[in-house]
Order: sequence, then C-alpha cells, then structure tokens
Amino acid sequence: MRRARVWGLAVTLLCLAPAVMGCVQVQGCPGWAGYDTPDDAAESADAVVVGHVLQRVSTTDFNGTNANVWSVEVVEWIKSDGPDRIEVLSPPPACGPSADPYLGEDPLQSATRQEGSALFLVETESGWRTISPVQGLVELAPGEPIPTGWPAR
Repeated sequence: MRRARVWGLAVTLLCLAPAVMGCVQVQGCPGWAGYDTPDDAAESADAVVVGHVLQRVSTTDFNGTNANVWSVEVVEWIKSDGPDRIEVLSPPPACGPSADPYLGEDPLQSATRQEGSALFLVETESGWRTISPVQGLVELAPGEPIPTGWPAR
C-alpha cells in the first residue's frame, strides 16, 4: 500500500513538472566559441580580411538587441575573396533589450582608430559578421602579419 502511494506521488509530480516548467521561460544569450589563437579563429572563419574599419553605417537587430554594422575597406582577402569594401555586423555579447549591448566599446569602433585590423568573418543570410564578439578581430600595425597569439587585454 505504501509503495503504491509513493508510486502515485511520483507519477503525479512527474506529470506536473512540465506544466510548472512551462511557466518559467529562460532566454539565454548564444554561446560563443573561444579560440586559443588567431590561427584557430581563422580556420573556423568563412573569411579573413585585412583592412581598415571605416565607419558605422547602420544598426540591426541581433539576438533581441541593437548591433552595429560597419563599413570595412579591405586591403587583402587572406581567406576567401570579395570586394574592396564590405559591411560587417559586430555581434554584441549581450542579448535582449540592453542600454549597453557591447558592455563597453564595440570592438569595431575601437578598430576605427587603428591603422588596420584582421577580421575573422562568418557569412550569414544577412551578410558578413565577425566570428565572435571578443575574438572577431585583431589590430595590426602597417605591414604586420596576423600575430600567432591574442594580444593581452
């Protein structure tokens, strides 16, 4: 008899769990792959370009928040090929409504003040975007190759 009540309680709780869980909605941000080196990022990227980030040209919705789209003057296509000027979405690390989706300065905004950058890109239905919010580019001095390690932050 006791065993039947325990079994009945377990079945009842099991049946109620989906109903209770249906009331709780959790929306998380997408996970981003981490790359040990710029070479690892380049290997995973659809394209790698060396160029200069010129200016922000628009914003668009990305994971429920505003993301910046930048004009990039391409000096060299290291991986893949394309035009001399492209637009690149800079994915923010935050998702959902946020007053500061980049949790500080957008890395591509910072790159506008640099001589040049190597950008690790993926191609989406909407166009190019950096491979991740924090490892989508590495700043370069003129004529400098892509470094073998990530710069210290």
